[in-house]
Amino acid sequence: MSTPSGSNDPDQTRRDIQQTRTELSETVAALSAKTDVKGRARTKATTTVGGLRQRVTQAGQSAKTSATQLARAMSQKASQRARPIMNKAQQATRAIDDSAHASAQATGKAESALLSSARTAKTRIGSSVRGKPGPVLAIAGTAAALAVVAVRRRRWR
Repeated sequence: MSTPSGSNDPDQTRRDIQQTRTELSETVAALSAKTDVKGRARTKATTTVGGLRQRVTQAGQSAKTSATQLARAMSQKASQRARPIMNKAQQATRAIDDSAHASAQATGKAESALLSSARTAKTRIGSSVRGKPGPVLAIAGTAAALAVVAVRRRRWR
């Protein structure tokens, strides 16, 4: 606040009054701002919420980045650990295929040998049947039935 000057100049007095009014209005505004508890609380809440939003956004971005990096690392580790297992599985598959192929060949050879012996037996039986037809036919029929059953069982396995 200014002090009244000793001069009787009306313009100076008006300026002093105007300046005093301005200072008083500023003081009133400051006092009303201090007494406006609701407004101050809103301002503080808005500031706090803005800060929290910013922190949450940063934390979310950080978590997303960390999760992405972790997922990549885990994927790489899983791939590295899966490669030897896949190689072993492929080797086992090849071994099984080779074994199955060899077994099929062996089975084919066994069937061939069985058929060959059956043909030989048939020839012998045929000559024996001519000599003693009754009992030889019964035995031969039984043997042939057994041979057929054996061959069919091998094919079903």
